Amino acid sequence: MLFKRLFLAALICLTLPTLAFAVLAPIRLDGDFADWAALTPLLDDANDDTGLVDFGRVWVANDQDYLYIRFETEGDVQPDEQQDMRLYLDTDMNAGTGTSFGGIGADLVWEFGWRDGTYNGSNIAHDDIGLLVGPTVSSTDFEIAIARSLVAFGSDIRFILYDADSADRAPSTGSLGYTFAAGSDVPPSLALGRDDPDDLRFAAWNVQSDGLFNSSKEAAQGRLLDVMDPDILVVNEVWGHTAAEVRNVIAQHLPSGPGENWYATGDDGGNVIVSRLPILQSWEVNPGYRITAALLDLGPDEDTDLLVIACHWRCCTADNDRQNEADSIIGFLRDARTPGGVLDLPQDTPFILGGDLNLVGWRRQLETILYGDILDEGTYGPDAAPDWDGGDFAQVLPRHPDGRAGYTWRNDGSSFYPGVLDYILFTDSMLDLKNNYVLETRTMTAATRSAYGLGLYDTTDASDHAARVADFSKSTIVSAVPDRGNAPLMARLLPNVPNPFNPSTRIRFEMDEPGQAELAVYDARGHLVSRLDDGPRGAGPHSVTWDGTDRSGRQAASGVYYVRLVVRAAGETVRETRSIVLVE
Repeated sequence: MLFKRLFLAALICLTLPTLAFAVLAPIRLDGDFADWAALTPLLDDANDDTGLVDFGRVWVANDQDYLYIRFETEGDVQPDEQQDMRLYLDTDMNAGTGTSFGGIGADLVWEFGWRDGTYNGSNIAHDDIGLLVGPTVSSTDFEIAIARSLVAFGSDIRFILYDADSADRAPSTGSLGYTFAAGSDVPPSLALGRDDPDDLRFAAWNVQSDGLFNSSKEAAQGRLLDVMDPDILVVNEVWGHTAAEVRNVIAQHLPSGPGENWYATGDDGGNVIVSRLPILQSWEVNPGYRITAALLDLGPDEDTDLLVIACHWRCCTADNDRQNEADSIIGFLRDARTPGGVLDLPQDTPFILGGDLNLVGWRRQLETILYGDILDEGTYGPDAAPDWDGGDFAQVLPRHPDGRAGYTWRNDGSSFYPGVLDYILFTDSMLDLKNNYVLETRTMTAATRSAYGLGLYDTTDASDHAARVADFSKSTIVSAVPDRGNAPLMARLLPNVPNPFNPSTRIRFEMDEPGQAELAVYDARGHLVSRLDDGPRGAGPHSVTWDGTDRSGRQAASGVYYVRLVVRAAGETVRETRSIVLVE
């Protein structure tokens, strides 16, 4: 009798799930895990089992739309092939229904490496359950989402992660249980226009096989371009047309205003950079690959020009080619920052890289372009940090305007998961990232589409990729003290009085000769709060009072702000910045 009781107790321990508290969490499916940081793992499997896939920690959360699961593996594996990881999910807590595995009845079984599964006994594809998987490149950390509208979840579920190659499972015995959190956490809709008309808008768009010249796609492309309204557009997959022809198509959709023109260049036979800024020079970065770099003129008011790199890296299993492409760009940027070689750029010239990087294989290529870690140093030279300050490339991680997904490619007829294929990287030492998003109409609300004149299927009618859009401020406001550089001291921004202040402060400046003066207040993120002065001023002292309100007349929150003075006189430009503090 004692043996029987012990056996039954052991059996119960093997079959009862490890339970998780319900967690309502706004998870963004983009392969970045910062939004999981506040959550406690449901499981921490420290067994150190053998095999490439040794499951580690597991997290679970939900919102009103998705069930989210995050899990770690010991080895670096691809999310969509070359492994045999599986999810066994019991959606009704009934061991008598579904596939019997590990003491549960798995109504949903998904095989990640084979990209298929079963649900209630029927074969399914990823779009049948709204499955999202991140990141798109190989990793030791993964997040998945399953649509609650497409799967009949009960209030409680349980699941097991299993690797058929190593026979490792999480948990090692029993299953993981979860109770859905009630409520909703709807992401706020993103505005699709610029925060500030002075922002520089950059967009990257793979138009699918010369799609700009396909008349059946013209209407949808026109509506999307009207919303993008870019200053700089990187166009991928221009196979049979010239840069001038691409420029003419963009100019037809987005006619130039007075004093404006469109410019274009494409040196690699596949990419075209179209710009409202004059193009001073361009280079084919690595002949035989699809990489074009161009130097754009930011105008007489800026201290440097802007280097833009357009990319369309090799697809699919061409990991070695993508590594060469990443290595060559880092070598090119190292050359640009050092004397001699192909080009020499002034200190602090901002860089923006954009396009379809096709990062669907091993993450080594992504690490190279982000961190400057060259693999083939014999060909492309030593490692070199991409940014002037010795830092990494900053990555724009946008979401859909009305959703939390970040994918830029989704084909419901393909077995491959929706993924992040298109990127925008930039030097954040010189550029401030502002508004940004993925222009995906299928996940927009009807209200958003109506507000911007878009159709439900405009994204897919126009191309197989959604465009990435990002705004940057042209002048980075980072200094709390005047920054004169080598400019002549013909104008000075003086300390405001009082400082700190509430409710108003007097901002003072001096000019040694007549000129044009611009005075504006920015917040700590570089967003324009109030434009105080913009017009001619005579020589001598001047002062302007800021009453602590923004451009809409609303009271600004307490905190640190930055006043920027720009004076143009006698063919010279002076820029100065000071910090001011608004207190309650």
